Amino acid sequence: MGGGRPDELAVDRAFVCDDCGAEWYYDRHRCPDCSGRAIGTYELGEGVLVARTTVEMTPPDVRSPNHLGIARFGEVRLTAQLADGDVSVGDRVAFAGAHRLREGRDETDPRLTRIADGE
Repeated sequence: MGGGRPDELAVDRAFVCDDCGAEWYYDRHRCPDCSGRAIGTYELGEGVLVARTTVEMTPPDVRSPNHLGIARFGEVRLTAQLADGDVSVGDRVAFAGAHRLREGRDETDPRLTRIADGE
């Protein structure tokens, strides 16, 4: 998951280049499209799960089963932990906060949860 995000940056925020308008999720010091350094952030809000998998064989310090998904938030796609296995492709998803994947490490990664119908 890109090595995590700095603790001071909320996991529900994406980046936008002030020069060319490109959008991305994982932390970079320059725009991936134009190499610009004028970078802002914005809240992602609601997304849609476009792919998912469950990993049963995990390292000793990672939970098993480990549910992972790829979600689309407008132009931004990201890989994240799923809060539980009850999320299907096509479901609306939102951030469920930061999650520490491995015990003893400072990095946190995003975790997604399904948005219930009617919410």
